[in-house]
Amino acid sequence: MAALGGDGSTGGGRLARTLRGLSVRKVVLLLAATAAVLLAGRLLLFDDPLGGEPVAVVQLDSLPASRANTGETTGMRATLESEQPESLPDDQALPPADIVIGDPLTPSAATGGGEIGLVEMSRHGPIPAIAPDGRRPFDAYARPLGAVPPTGPRIAIVLGGLGLSTLTTETAIDRLPAEITLAFAPYGDELERLSARARQAGHELLLHVPLEPYDYPDSDPGPHTLLTGLDPEQNRDRLHWLMSRFSGYAGVLNYMGARFTASEDALRPFLGELRDRGLVYIDDGTSPRSAVPKVAREIGLSVAVATRVVDAVPTRAAIDEALRQLEDSARETGSALGIGSALPVSIEAIREWARGLEARGVTLVPASALVGGGAI
Repeated sequence: MAALGGDGSTGGGRLARTLRGLSVRKVVLLLAATAAVLLAGRLLLFDDPLGGEPVAVVQLDSLPASRANTGETTGMRATLESEQPESLPDDQALPPADIVIGDPLTPSAATGGGEIGLVEMSRHGPIPAIAPDGRRPFDAYARPLGAVPPTGPRIAIVLGGLGLSTLTTETAIDRLPAEITLAFAPYGDELERLSARARQAGHELLLHVPLEPYDYPDSDPGPHTLLTGLDPEQNRDRLHWLMSRFSGYAGVLNYMGARFTASEDALRPFLGELRDRGLVYIDDGTSPRSAVPKVAREIGLSVAVATRVVDAVPTRAAIDEALRQLEDSARETGSALGIGSALPVSIEAIREWARGLEARGVTLVPASALVGGGAI
């Protein structure tokens, strides 16, 4: 028996001699013909140009005749609740939209949550402005007085420092009567959400504006504090930044500011800007040198000055006593305005005090009710 390929008598030897006898061109043509035969056989066997790849068959139902694209108006629309067509009202020519997608450049988005016409765009964002029809932010955002007795003592309470702590702010919103006015500091992370929630709960809002104290910068009210050493345009720009932090407030409450409020030169353009933007000013009443009442009368700005700070000593006993003295002041003069801070002890003390106020013959009102009289 001959070895494989040893004497050329095997099949491998014959194939080798055959290939040596062919030219290169003939070999190429032979290979191409072989490939074509194999491809044709594959198509005949599978009848599938995808060559046996897995496929999925999906049946598509045709549209009903009533919804076919005939080019005519059918007067119907599909609702979100049902796929059945719903007839349009007789006086409506086009189907109303089920879903409205807001454009980020529409006035509602551009105003930062404020009412259209009551804002103006600054380089820092939307800030309050008087509408073309004369409406002021104060008119739009002051809490309605409601059914208040025409006579009898009235008390307003402003709680400041809201917005810095989410938990404390939400507690104040939820637990305090809606007549309590809330002043938001301009430095919180969720000011728009929290201030909107406060307004939905019925609270009137103020913007807490930091003003220069006598010992500045040892006592620093915070970034963008208005300073007596800056020119009016610099302070105005700082004020615009503060104003742009949230919307929906009726006026401004100072934070610190004994030096600033004692300077008529610094006060005049600041208070004038508030007047020109339709806001009011509330002074916390802590500085005996404040020139706010004098300058406000000269320029025609509505203001109120607080009667006392109710939690200057932040203990429950001291707060209860301060609230009692506030009632005495209201009975003597007809009205009184108290200022407090967003402290848990203050929130609880004011909440419990307010419960029995009506029974004691005193009406709780928003701070806007005392602007321009009573507390000044």
